[in-house]
Amino acid sequence: MTAPGSNLNVVTSGRSSEARATEAAGAVKAIYQRRAVRAYDERPVTRHDVDFLVDAAIHAPSAVNCQPWAFVVIQEREFLDRYAKEGKQLLLNEPPVIEVVESGLPDIDRLRQMASGPDFELFHGAPALIVIYATSADGLADCYLAAQNLMLAAWTLGLGTCPIGLARPLFNRAEVKEELGVSLDWPCALPIVVGWPDGETPPTSRRPAQIVTWR
Repeated sequence: MTAPGSNLNVVTSGRSSEARATEAAGAVKAIYQRRAVRAYDERPVTRHDVDFLVDAAIHAPSAVNCQPWAFVVIQEREFLDRYAKEGKQLLLNEPPVIEVVESGLPDIDRLRQMASGPDFELFHGAPALIVIYATSADGLADCYLAAQNLMLAAWTLGLGTCPIGLARPLFNRAEVKEELGVSLDWPCALPIVVGWPDGETPPTSRRPAQIVTWR
């Protein structure tokens, strides 16, 4: 069954248990096989595919169904290159600007060392960038759920994604928000690059879950 106005197939109670099991297995496979892709080829991402990803994102849960998210899509290479350079410079500024200090980024010194390399490219050469903004100050957590939906949906199309937390300070700058038509009151939740992977991305290991209490 397809939800009205949606590109997504949804599971309903009327479907067979076998069909539901198959779709559930597909969802779990996406969770385990999704990768943070940092190498992309030059093929563009179509408008239809971007619409599909955003539609998946807005089907994430949100507190009292407030749906506190808005999206900026950037595909023009001129803007991607300029924002990549500006974001890198923002991170490398000495002393760090207020957007970087208040960004919540962990281990700024280590991140700066990584970004200072001559081959570092903030958006990894991806052909598309989707920036998720929270339309309320307490909506960031819901936006992170939307971001995960978006990345899992991209995997189903064969697209790669990578969340770019280092770009949050840039997209929280007033002048950038004004250029993009974003409300100055909206915090940037997460920028995510999207594109066709250039080669395979190997899995990374996971530490065992730390379950502190189980009663």
